[in-house]
Amino acid sequence: MSDTLHILPSTNDFEALAQIRILARRSLTKHTCVCLHDPTANHVQLQQWMGANVILHTPTSRSFWMQASQLYRIGKTLRISPPQNLCWNPGRFSISALPLLTQLESWGSIITTPSKRELTFPCFAGNYALKKSKHLYVSSEYLKSEHFPNSEVLPPLVEDVFLGQPHLDLKKEYGLPESATLVVGAGRFDSFSRFKEAIWIMGILEHLHPEIHLVLLGTGEQAKILKNYRDQMVLRPRIHFLDPWCEPTSLIHQADCLLVTADHSGQDWGCQQAVHLNIPVVASRSDGNLECITHNENGFIGGPAAGGLAKYIHQLITETNLFPVRNSGVSHTNKQNWDAWNRLLTSSI
Repeated sequence: MSDTLHILPSTNDFEALAQIRILARRSLTKHTCVCLHDPTANHVQLQQWMGANVILHTPTSRSFWMQASQLYRIGKTLRISPPQNLCWNPGRFSISALPLLTQLESWGSIITTPSKRELTFPCFAGNYALKKSKHLYVSSEYLKSEHFPNSEVLPPLVEDVFLGQPHLDLKKEYGLPESATLVVGAGRFDSFSRFKEAIWIMGILEHLHPEIHLVLLGTGEQAKILKNYRDQMVLRPRIHFLDPWCEPTSLIHQADCLLVTADHSGQDWGCQQAVHLNIPVVASRSDGNLECITHNENGFIGGPAAGGLAKYIHQLITETNLFPVRNSGVSHTNKQNWDAWNRLLTSSI
């Protein structure tokens, strides 16, 4: 298997990074990640989180021209040993990506959860990357049928929870009683993720369930806005923000419910991971969620209003026998998904 180069919009693209981390942990060769931006200074933490099998490159300047220059120099160093190239979510690429892309002979593109705006108004660099892609992979049937008919559907790559691996105990971390209800939200802190809606939902549910808590696992430029919004609603003791540079799979496994408020296309990695671990999901009515969640079987589809999602979380808490008891987090049903990703890594791009 040849080395693989991954190009991502930024160090905040948590969903793509989580899947690359799983790939790197399960493969024997080196993976190189180039993040086109590092707006929240995640480089050091991200490199440690990704592990020794991943080499991370990010531009250090906030100037557009300096970023373009640094990305060009990164591309020159990578040309010494041409790797397999994958562009993740090219619709979010800035134009500073062009000096890097023009040095590559070919690449494939992976589209995970694009926003409606990203699909309707792709940027110039995004159009360039998509048109030049040798292969195109999307996370849902909707994206294939409505936007990318020549693509191949590649669902998000998920993993099992290994009980022996160290992990953060959320209830101990925040001093919560064992009877507390944990709702987890995971993703990029961006407008289309609608985490403000998740905060509003906690404002509704705190009057019905005094021991309910929300943990928002992610990173992004809207983190400060979301924290201010939480404080304005006087929900600081109930809503906790956590950087994702830990073991996100084990944190999702501790949740009583995964809340997905995002308004995007494509299958969400956190949603797919929760379903894989048999964790109930309460999700918004987006096309990707409709493919991943079967209403009343492995979760609920609600919204778009906050009250519609809050209703189902309340139902999960009050009717404890709604879904089967969760498993230990060890499963062998993921083999088919991994085989598809393994074929991607071993193909010639």
